[in-house]
Amino acid sequence: MAVYHMDCMELLSKIPDEHVSMILTDPPYGISYQNHFTNQKHPFIIGDDGINYSLFARECYRVLQNNAHAYFFTRFDCYPYHYECLEKAGFTIKNCMIVEKGTIGGIGDLHGSFANNSEWIIFCQKGRRKFNKTTLLRNRKPEGTKSNTGRQPAKKYKTRFNSCWFGSEYPKATYNSTWQKKHGIYHPSIKNMEFLSWLIQLSSNSGDLIFDGFMGTGSTALAAILTERKYLGAEISQKYYEIIQNRIKEMR
Repeated sequence: MAVYHMDCMELLSKIPDEHVSMILTDPPYGISYQNHFTNQKHPFIIGDDGINYSLFARECYRVLQNNAHAYFFTRFDCYPYHYECLEKAGFTIKNCMIVEKGTIGGIGDLHGSFANNSEWIIFCQKGRRKFNKTTLLRNRKPEGTKSNTGRQPAKKYKTRFNSCWFGSEYPKATYNSTWQKKHGIYHPSIKNMEFLSWLIQLSSNSGDLIFDGFMGTGSTALAAILTERKYLGAEISQKYYEIIQNRIKEMR
C-alpha cells in the first residue's frame, strides 16, 4: 500500500498490466478550478491545467484487472470527451452517476446559472463484474414482501442501486466547508470517505488493490483502509501529499 509524491502518468507507466482491482479517481478537468464559495481561498490545484486524458484512459484500462470496475469523476462540460476517451480505451461505460455534494458550488454566473450541487461520475467496466451484495442500504419494503408482478420477495438490503444518489439515505459525495474548518484540511473538492467506501464495497473485495492517480487529500486511501482494502496512488502537490500522510497516520 502506498501513495507516491509524483505525477500520475509517471506512476501509471510503472504499474504492471492488470495489477489493480478497482479504479476510483478524480482526474483534473483542465479548468484551473478554484472554489470561491467560502472565505477560505484555495490555491489553484497543481496539474489542473489538464492531462492527456486519452493516454490516461488507455493506461487505466491496461493496469486494471479483467472483470473489474472503474469510477472516473467528471464534469458536465467534460463528460462527452471523457466518455469518448474511456470508450476508445476499451471500457464498457455502464452509467453516469449523479451524486449530491456536501455543499452547493458557488462559482460561475451566480445570477444566470443553476447552482452546482452534484458530482458526475462515469462508471465503467473492463469485462463484466457484478456488484457485491452489501448491507449498505435497507430496502423500503419489509423483507419478504411479494409484489404483484411475480418478482422475487424483497430482500432486507438493496441489491440494485440508483444511478442518482440524493437524499438522507445516501452519503454525500464531498465534505462541506464546516468539515474542512473543523479538521483544518482545505481543498476545493474533498471527497467524502464514507461515499467512496460505499463504491469500494460495491465493486471490490476485501484485500483488493484500489487505485487513485489523483489522491488529493487522501480520501480514497482512507476509504480503502476503512473497508480493509489496499491502496495505490499518486499526488503531485507536496502540500496535499503531506496531508495524506497525516490523515493515514491518524486513521491507523
